[in-house]
Amino acid sequence: MSTLAGQASGVTGRWRVWLIGLVLIAGLGVQAGRVDALDLGPLSGIAPPAGVTGLSLEVSERSLSGRLDVGAGMSVDATVDRRSANLRLGQAFALGDRPAYVYGEIPFVDYDLSGEAASQFDLDGGHGVGDAALALAVWPLADRVAGRFLGVAGYLIAPTGEYKVDRTLGANLNPGSNRYAGILQAGFHQRLPVGFEWSVAADVMAFGDNDDYIGDRVTIGSEGLVPARPATLEVKPYHSYQTSLAWRGHPAVTLAASYYIDRGAASRVDGGDWRPSINRDRYGLWGLFALTRQTRINVSLKRVVSDRSALSLDSAVQVRLVQFF
Repeated sequence: MSTLAGQASGVTGRWRVWLIGLVLIAGLGVQAGRVDALDLGPLSGIAPPAGVTGLSLEVSERSLSGRLDVGAGMSVDATVDRRSANLRLGQAFALGDRPAYVYGEIPFVDYDLSGEAASQFDLDGGHGVGDAALALAVWPLADRVAGRFLGVAGYLIAPTGEYKVDRTLGANLNPGSNRYAGILQAGFHQRLPVGFEWSVAADVMAFGDNDDYIGDRVTIGSEGLVPARPATLEVKPYHSYQTSLAWRGHPAVTLAASYYIDRGAASRVDGGDWRPSINRDRYGLWGLFALTRQTRINVSLKRVVSDRSALSLDSAVQVRLVQFF
């Protein structure tokens, strides 16, 4: 889901249309290759005006570290760095008499693995095209006078990315996930006094099965420990909750802080025991800047408050450039 109008308060005419469109495109985001939360931008709950078309490029880096299970009761230190460039094309339109927005996205992903997992087990990360995503958002409630919006969105992630089974020992280090996934999301946005904007959202992500996955299973052969045969990976639904408070210091500048709660996505391979789920609380700091009527740049930094996942998130940095036509 996404939007853009809150930043345009106090701006009229064509400036208002472009600023609304800018926030819209910048807010929508999904990391298709992994089990990642769908983080919205701080003004993503505001419905965009029909007719806005945008092309955006987001460059991001996520760093995770911890103990990686590789089977036979063994775990090794691992640091995983994921760098990606996401190319997205979107269009705002009217669905009946309600505002709506649709976009398609293709990510280009590069994984870098270090630590004992790389040195002792000769594991490496993949790079290439990730899974394609298609999203549709609709706003049943869009009161621009009161600055009050209620939106719902659906996302489909298709297994179009590069995938090799030998990169799934302990964790999936492929650009693609070799399975379909879908997300349902709902969010509420409210304009507050003195230039503030508040939003809250929740979503659930469901996964298809990956029938070509190794996971933390190894066998003992003449050459010692070797990966087990590929089997089926099952993942339970993943729930995310987020809220954001934004402040417009200038019609072209918005500063914001967000808080995220991520839960679920327990997994198992070959019908075995369910592995621990993701249990993570995060915060994010945002800066949204309109460079011209057609161009904007958004910057965000996210860190962890608490993380009891096997691989904990150290940091995440994202920069998005948006161009409108």
